[in-house]
Amino acid sequence: MSIQILRKIPFLSAVSTRHLKSILKISQIRQYGAGQQIFTKDEFGNQMFIVISGRAKIFVRSAAKKSKTIAYFHPGDFFGEMALLQGKPRCASAEAVEDSQLLVIRRSDFRRTLLSDPHLTYFLLCTVSERLRRANEELESLLFRNILGRVSKTLYALATSSGRKTGDGHELSDRYTHQELADIVGTTREPLTRALSTLKRANILDMRRGRLFIRDTRKLAALCPEPN
Repeated sequence: MSIQILRKIPFLSAVSTRHLKSILKISQIRQYGAGQQIFTKDEFGNQMFIVISGRAKIFVRSAAKKSKTIAYFHPGDFFGEMALLQGKPRCASAEAVEDSQLLVIRRSDFRRTLLSDPHLTYFLLCTVSERLRRANEELESLLFRNILGRVSKTLYALATSSGRKTGDGHELSDRYTHQELADIVGTTREPLTRALSTLKRANILDMRRGRLFIRDTRKLAALCPEPN
C-alpha cells in the first residue's frame, strides 16, 4: 500500500502527507472472499474499513431470516465507523459481496487521527450526515410508497448516483440479482419481480450485458414522487 493509493480514497484525499504516513503505519490490509462475513450485528466495533478493491455490503436480518441491505460499498468507500464513534455494539452486519481488499483501522488509531486532522473530521461528518438523510428518505419510502414506487426510487438512486450515463439512458454500474434488489428495497423476490416486469413493459427498464438499464430516468422519477 502506498501514499498515492491512499490519496485516491475520497475519505483520505484531504489528509496531509504526514498523517497519511501515520495511517499507513497504523492500518492493515485484509482479504475477504465473496460471501465472507466482515462483522456481525451486536458485536463490539473496534475497527473501521475502507474498500480498496471489490465490493461489500451492510445489512440486517430479522428473526424470520428476512434480509434488508442498507448499503453497498465500492472502492474508496468506508464503513463501520459508527460503532467506533459511539463506543457501542454494531447495529448491522457486513460481508464481502465479491473478493475484496479492505484497509482496516483500529478504533484507538481512528480517534487519534480524527482529533489530529480537522479536514478528515469534516469529511466524516458530511458523509455521516448524507447517510442519515438517505436513511430518513428510505424510512419515508417504506412507510408511504407502494412496491412499484419503492422499486422505482431504488433504481433511480442507483442509476443517478453510480450508474453509467449513455446516449440513451443509464446503465447500473453493478450486476444485481433479484434477491439483492429485493433486499435493498426491503421486500421479497416475488413483488420485486412483478415491479421490474411492469417497468419493462412500460419501456422504462431493460437488460444490457447482464446489468439493468434505465431507458428513461424522467419516467422512472415520475413513478416515485415525494410522499404527501
